[in-house]
Amino acid sequence: MSLLLQSVIAFVLGPITASLSKRMPSLLPILDGFILVSVTGLIVIEVIPHSMEDVGLWAIPLALIGLLVPTIIEKTQHNKARRAHDMATYFGVAAILFHSLIDGVALSLETATDTSPGIATAVILHRLVEGMAIWWVIRPLHGRGVASLFILFGVVVHCLGYLGSQGFLTWFESFPTGGLLALLGGALLHVLVHSTSPKIADQRKVPLLSAIGAGLAIIFLITSVTGSAHIDHQHSHDGIGQLIQNFVALARESAPALLLAYTVAGLIHALLPKTTIDWMAKGSHTQQSVRGMLFALPLPICSCGVLPLYKSLVERGVPTAAAVTLLVATPELGIDAVFLSFTMVDTPFAIARVLAAAALAMIVGLLAVTYIPPFKGASNATESEEPDRPIGERIVKGLKVGLCDLVDSTAPWIVLGLFLAAGLYPLVEDETYLSMIPDWLKVPGFALLGLPIYVCASGATPLAAILIAGGASPGAALAFLLTGPATNATTFGILSDLHGKKTAILFAVCVGLGAIGMGYTVDALLPEVSIRATAHLGHDHGEEGHSSFTQPGFLEVSLLALTLLFTLSIFRKGPRPFMTQVFGVPAGSPESSSDGSCCSSGEDEPPAPEPPAGGS
Repeated sequence: MSLLLQSVIAFVLGPITASLSKRMPSLLPILDGFILVSVTGLIVIEVIPHSMEDVGLWAIPLALIGLLVPTIIEKTQHNKARRAHDMATYFGVAAILFHSLIDGVALSLETATDTSPGIATAVILHRLVEGMAIWWVIRPLHGRGVASLFILFGVVVHCLGYLGSQGFLTWFESFPTGGLLALLGGALLHVLVHSTSPKIADQRKVPLLSAIGAGLAIIFLITSVTGSAHIDHQHSHDGIGQLIQNFVALARESAPALLLAYTVAGLIHALLPKTTIDWMAKGSHTQQSVRGMLFALPLPICSCGVLPLYKSLVERGVPTAAAVTLLVATPELGIDAVFLSFTMVDTPFAIARVLAAAALAMIVGLLAVTYIPPFKGASNATESEEPDRPIGERIVKGLKVGLCDLVDSTAPWIVLGLFLAAGLYPLVEDETYLSMIPDWLKVPGFALLGLPIYVCASGATPLAAILIAGGASPGAALAFLLTGPATNATTFGILSDLHGKKTAILFAVCVGLGAIGMGYTVDALLPEVSIRATAHLGHDHGEEGHSSFTQPGFLEVSLLALTLLFTLSIFRKGPRPFMTQVFGVPAGSPESSSDGSCCSSGEDEPPAPEPPAGGS
């Protein structure tokens, strides 16, 4: 009973802590960063995996419905925006209360079995954050009285879960609560992300203080995952551990290319001769596309890493056909990936892959001319002045652009893309996924699977061999090889920021349809393919395609450096602008324009956001 009392006290301390911001204004951004990151982390590493145990992959679209539907209504139906946001608020609070019930059941089971003391600590930490979140969300809408009633209701629900644990456990096992929890969790994420940043006397301190709160939230999440407050905590912990392991592995693999891309993009921004841009702009669109591919071939950069380079090139005035061809061809036609294709699969399939990747890059580049308007970069105005600056000054300025501005604008999308890839990655190797797809749908099925997943071309090659060995057609494997390295969630996010969402959707459609068409063509021409190096297949495939500069020791150092760059970006921007770049309010609104980048060239300060009423 003492553990129940401690968890109730922690829950009530949440609103008290949140209310302290009235007397300690500097506490407000710290709490904002802590609540934003901790609750978001709980949704990502606990709610979604727990939901997937009940409803499988349906948990992801259900969470996205809860997150995106209120956002879509707010953007398209302005007269219903307030109601949509209020409904999302109530759904979000319902998610917290439902999770309070689960925490009560988990705490009761830990008390009865005394097998995992870490659960009690995790539950008590949950309760503190849950109390703060309810107060943070309800207090601005309905005042202290209604918020206090919700806190009281949360205490009652938690006690009911503790006292009636056996009955609720039976109910959880017989009813698919995971789907409901995923939907409510998505709604809660919408409410948190769409809140405005806090305002204090010295607004310049907000990013730093919010980042401190985010750091405390990360410590809380690590403690929470270690304790694992789920009812079936061991199974859930395994699922969370696999998700984190996949994320770290993908981040580790992509870190060298990303560091190289940011550095090269910065140097291109400062040093790329105008003659090179003029060379890529010469001739017809077809000739520009070919030149873009030739420029891309020697670059050892994969899917996520090519995005900063693409952004830098279009800002310097590289024509659309050349830039988009480079965007598709660079990750597709890496020398190590081509070599692996000839090593692991037979020669006809390897040749087909190279030809299909080149054709797809040129087709998408040429089509992009019609649906991507010319990009007007800010750097063009000062281009004529750059050659007059000392070379050292130009290099320093270019590196600031690459390692600061470009990191700020791409890091949130890269993190999102890697997390999605980590969650979806097991599907590629799961033979049950193959058996669920009819033969005639395998080509589009694997093309669609590759669209949101980040996987480098060399890492995708052993996966394609696994697919063929597991029963997929050569065309299905090729379709995955074309979409996997060329596109991911990060690609769509960066294209949306640069050219608009319509352009990002059309890019995905062009790549997807092109990959499907070439997949069916390869199936018609190459009905059978032999696998040469089955010893390479398996879960350690990521190691096989590494070149000499991506050996394990270098990978760890690169990942550490990349983590430092992303951390500095969070401290410059603050965790809320970092997240709202992906999930938040539309571009152009005051909340989304807060930057705080130390390297930003803009002179105008964004308007200061209003503080949430719950913090007063």
